[in-house]
Amino acid sequence: MNKNIAILVLLFLSISLILNTIFGWFTLNKDERIASEAKVPKNDTITLKEYVTKDSLIYVKYDPNVGELMTNNITRNYNTYVYDTLAPALRIAADKITELQQVKAKLEGKIKAQEQIIQDKSRVITYVDKYFTATTITDTLGKSEIDYKYNAQLDIVTTTDRKLFKKDVQNILITSPDKNFKVNNVEHFKKSVELPNRPFGLGLQIGYGISENGELMPYLGVGLNYNILKF
Repeated sequence: MNKNIAILVLLFLSISLILNTIFGWFTLNKDERIASEAKVPKNDTITLKEYVTKDSLIYVKYDPNVGELMTNNITRNYNTYVYDTLAPALRIAADKITELQQVKAKLEGKIKAQEQIIQDKSRVITYVDKYFTATTITDTLGKSEIDYKYNAQLDIVTTTDRKLFKKDVQNILITSPDKNFKVNNVEHFKKSVELPNRPFGLGLQIGYGISENGELMPYLGVGLNYNILKF
């Protein structure tokens, strides 16, 4: 009987180690995760992949950075900006930030003049499209000014690709319905949130137990559990 129990324990540990290798269920403590992050070489910027749908919608796609410290997951310039500018402006402590994202983009394109009139001896030219409106006014002295309005729209979509026997892969897609709005740089950081470990729990139990006769028998039941390993 002792031999059977030992075989079952070894079998359970072997299966657990194999599953942990595939799914990464057993987590490192915070210090170990920080040390692990520091060993991974960090790129200066996130590599953006640009795609075009069948309807000619342009979007960029990237894998979000997840970790413990901003310095290990974002560029030095952005880290300085967060600590010196963004966090003080929002009146929050930088170490309280669990997720942040910065999207840099530019607007470029050509819009034909829709109307040109003389108003109070000044020449007024109006430019209009679905998202952008501008009016230039040139007075008799040749001085010009522009009055403009841009209705910006940015869509950020998070997707999860399910992988068989592998960790799920999360991607973030950024796009705009305005084809003149080009996303060219992204900074993203998401802090690992560690849920409190609850060693005790009530749940369904399936396994082997020792009967009154000292025999090893399978059983199914409900009972109080103590979790030795954290999943």
